[in-house]
Amino acid sequence: MPLLSPVRRATVLALAMLFAAASLPAVAQDEPQQFNAFAVVQASGPIIKTGEKQSMIAASLSGAFFVETDEGPVPSGSIACGGMVRVDLDTSHQTGTGGCTFTAVDGATSWGEWTCEGFNLVGCRGPFKLNGGTGRLAGLTGEATMIWRPGSREMQKQLDGSVLANVSGILIWRDFKLMKK
Repeated sequence: MPLLSPVRRATVLALAMLFAAASLPAVAQDEPQQFNAFAVVQASGPIIKTGEKQSMIAASLSGAFFVETDEGPVPSGSIACGGMVRVDLDTSHQTGTGGCTFTAVDGATSWGEWTCEGFNLVGCRGPFKLNGGTGRLAGLTGEATMIWRPGSREMQKQLDGSVLANVSGILIWRDFKLMKK
């Protein structure tokens, strides 16, 4: 076998490392993937007084979904969520539950459920559980801490006494872990 010149040896070594690195994502897909993500959303729904010192918010949220990378946020699709939040009007403490559907840029979908606790007008935090999907996201499960932070809001009193709220805000997923079933 002929000896390679130092330049040729460096070129072959660089190509071998490039091919080895290109195969890593395929291997890593079987191991849990972890990342942070967020969605810039619009939320709307009625606020209904359900007791002397209690109200309930039933809302739908939708917007663009982004995954954080070392190079900045990457647009990754859209999200639609529905939820219900119960608010104690004395303390402003709130608890909520709901579910979301993620639609990736290529049309694959996944869905999950969440619960949260926090304070009205400030937001809430709690566990998010991903429990399935379609297309390339089929068979995925996952979990994260989900955080809701409302931004600007517009309120409109309705004839029935309820209030219709339109709010912009951000949903954040911290330490999102994805696993294949």
